[in-house]
Amino acid sequence: MTQRRTKNTSGRAPNQPNGGRRGRRNGQRHGVSVVGLASTFMLIAAACATGPSGQTTQAIGASAARQDDGASLEEKVDTDGDGEMSDEEIETYARTVLLDFSNCMRDNGYPDFTDLVLEDFTEGSGGQGRFLALMAERGVSISDANAIPTLQSCGEGLSDLQTFAPQPSDAELQEREEAVLEFAQCMRDGGLADWPDPDFAANPGANGYGPELLEQFDVQSDEIQDAIAACQAEDSSVALGAADDEGDTADTEPDSSDDSADDSADGSEDDPGDGTTDGTADVERSAVSPVIEGDTSDLNVAEVTRRDLVQTTSLDGTLGFGDLRPFPTNTTGIVTSLPAEGDTIEFGDVLFTIDNEPVLLFEGSIPQYRPFMSNMSDGPDVEQLERNLVDFGYAEDFDLTVDDDFTAVTRDVIESMQLDFGVDDDGRLDLGRVVFSPTPIRVGAVNVEIGQSISPQINVLSITDSDQQITLDLDAEDRSLVSLGDTVDIELPDGETVAGLVSNVAATATQTVNPQTGAPGDATIGVTVVFLGVAPDDVFDSSPVDIIVTESVSEGVLTVPVPALVARSGGGHAVELIVDGGTQLVAVELGDFVDDLVEVTGVNEGDRVVMATAG
Repeated sequence: MTQRRTKNTSGRAPNQPNGGRRGRRNGQRHGVSVVGLASTFMLIAAACATGPSGQTTQAIGASAARQDDGASLEEKVDTDGDGEMSDEEIETYARTVLLDFSNCMRDNGYPDFTDLVLEDFTEGSGGQGRFLALMAERGVSISDANAIPTLQSCGEGLSDLQTFAPQPSDAELQEREEAVLEFAQCMRDGGLADWPDPDFAANPGANGYGPELLEQFDVQSDEIQDAIAACQAEDSSVALGAADDEGDTADTEPDSSDDSADDSADGSEDDPGDGTTDGTADVERSAVSPVIEGDTSDLNVAEVTRRDLVQTTSLDGTLGFGDLRPFPTNTTGIVTSLPAEGDTIEFGDVLFTIDNEPVLLFEGSIPQYRPFMSNMSDGPDVEQLERNLVDFGYAEDFDLTVDDDFTAVTRDVIESMQLDFGVDDDGRLDLGRVVFSPTPIRVGAVNVEIGQSISPQINVLSITDSDQQITLDLDAEDRSLVSLGDTVDIELPDGETVAGLVSNVAATATQTVNPQTGAPGDATIGVTVVFLGVAPDDVFDSSPVDIIVTESVSEGVLTVPVPALVARSGGGHAVELIVDGGTQLVAVELGDFVDDLVEVTGVNEGDRVVMATAG
């Protein structure tokens, strides 16, 4: 069971363009449509990801490096430095993000991936089906094990575009939910009797459908696509998988609130006496005492600052390489050498030796199920063997054709390889003398000893995943804390904090039983977190770590240190404000508490307040 400790909170100075409301509003005509598809992309990546492979981990690191340039989103977009993000600047930035994404896909396993352009997302219908179609056109299939993790890592920059998306009203959300329910009924009426209703509680903010939809249906099939098209024709507001359906109409329907929103952001319509800190207008302070005259130069004061308040939770995790699993080799003989626990065995390397002869690790998905020898029947296992003999240089001096036929040339190549290892060159490989695996392996445990006689039923080695990961058993009641694809912070035993990614969340909870009392324990959900990039060089192979999850962020709020608060006798709070000639108590309303900071309204940014204690 994961120990959820007392909530940790922290404050940070804003580094996002939260105050740039006018610029953001101006950019929505382009940004909304782009964001709708960006959100859809993140939904698909999260819904299908099963954990980055080694290649994908490298891609994640490259993506993170591109994003970690220290610049805020406003600085990236506002190229002319006028403090506003114009339509043209947002469009230019969006095109750059899409180009970076396309380059990343080409660099990480999809060399023929053609550039995505803004019009791919602003023209035609959007949603999950649209995104899948765009990927399929470029040779990316979600059935490919590397596809989803690579899309997830390369697409991190797309999340920036979500900044420009407006939030739907409650009425709009209700209208959308009703439309999706009608859409689901239409799908069932059209012959898909198992098509489920959306679950908005489990999948809030999207269209009510989550990863189980992709598991249950092949949404790219002609049958499903035809049904979707028919039902969407009845209600064009429904887009399968779209995270921001209203974005599809943002380019065709004028936003009647643009002008008023601009005015409000400028502060020209703000009432300076409303006690809020929205926009740039000063609030009218509410004094609760006369000015106390005196010299304020020696007072301990703090400044009212605007910042983001971040509320986090720390969860206990375990760093390791995942669970041990058996690695059958089907080998017979006396063990004469073994690898060490923690060793990584690459293709072409020796796994261990039997009767002083090597057992080699070759690449392939078909296990060796018979000896390789002259006069054997043709088969794909022969082609798999010959491909490895070529790849690892044993066939350089021979005219070996890689096919499913074991020929005299195949035998000669095996003899040459045997001579290289100093063993009997009979041109034959008995069962268990080569072991095929789709990936290199990491030795998690050695299950036999040197000198032991083994048979095919004995697992010489147990293996683990090659990349380190953090596992945690999350209390079922805390399930809402994490979702597939979330980024988290990993705090290592030495205090270093690095970025992590939630790569797997179990679909069902498990419940343990106390072996002594028989009493049931708490229900937990298994969660896996991987490093977002390369793991630190000096990290332990196995150790406890803390996973820091962000629960909520209060963006751009005014804060004062908690010691600046003064309790009022009639209830409520005040701060002692530095004014001309002395100090004065001013009423404030409190918001979130974050460590030694508290959100306040009723004062202005830059005001100076007296601290009640040294600090």
